[in-house]
Amino acid sequence: MSPALLARVLLAAAAECQAIAAEESAKCSDWIEQSKSALGPRRHCRAVKRRVALGDGSAAIVGRRHLLSQAAYSDELMRPAGAKQKKTSIADELRAELRLVGRRS
Repeated sequence: MSPALLARVLLAAAAECQAIAAEESAKCSDWIEQSKSALGPRRHCRAVKRRVALGDGSAAIVGRRHLLSQAAYSDELMRPAGAKQKKTSIADELRAELRLVGRRS
């Protein structure tokens, strides 16, 4: 493959990556991050971590940003502040803390 052809392939791949990133960004643009949440940053982050551990796709952690979808955010606003979840085992808590969701050994 000639260098000119390789350069064209790489430029096309870079353009496609930018298009995919723009689509993904548009999907998450209506998500709520902890700094803009009426839940407060601590409650918001706890809700995100809980939902990420459940793996339902309504929350995400991107770097230091904790994001909730609009639907999840509405659910969390309706949820009582001190609501407790069902008891989990220490192993499940550790898996959630280590973000090893879905990996059972």
